[in-house]
Amino acid sequence: MMDAHLVAARPGFRLDVRVTARAGEVVALAGPGGAGKTTALRVLAGVDPPCGGHFTLDGVPMDAWPAGRRPVAMVTPDPLLFPHLTVLENVAFGPRCHGASRAAARRCAAVWLEQVGLPEHHHTRPRDLTPGQSHRVALARALAVRPRLLLLDGPLTDGALPRPRTRSVLRHHLAAFPGVCVLTVTDPADAASLATRTLLLHDGACLREETVRPS
Repeated sequence: MMDAHLVAARPGFRLDVRVTARAGEVVALAGPGGAGKTTALRVLAGVDPPCGGHFTLDGVPMDAWPAGRRPVAMVTPDPLLFPHLTVLENVAFGPRCHGASRAAARRCAAVWLEQVGLPEHHHTRPRDLTPGQSHRVALARALAVRPRLLLLDGPLTDGALPRPRTRSVLRHHLAAFPGVCVLTVTDPADAASLATRTLLLHDGACLREETVRPS
């Protein structure tokens, strides 16, 4: 169970949104540019500091976890892959940081590359990937650490694959994800396809919440 009251501010903008979800739910944050969707994800990820509110995961305050050990993974529009590492090493990086041996981390990475359809790219460098492949590697890297909260910022905006195909790939992985997922969308059809609930944001506030499909 995630319970988050997100309060953040910057010059000319204030975010004040409540987001709750049970394990297995996918919550879509929808709205126009500047509504606060990405800001909400950055606060959940611990990238931007809140100026109030609270955030608990399974009843544990998020600040109880040491920095860098939060059970949270975020995929951004820029995949942020390490250019000096192979694809396999990029995906294995998270498990290694969480204490897995080198061999175990590489086995885990190989499984997730198979899951996202890139088993032949173990030794490929990020510079040789297409944008769509880079985003799939970033998704595999996020899932490889088995987060309890998965954050996807604009997962359908890169245009590397036909939109229906991208939705199908994401829906497949999210259906099997045991934790909570929060993602940002601009197209209502994306929310209808992927999410169990949608929060429509505008100017940093939630205008309404809709149940899209049962979790």
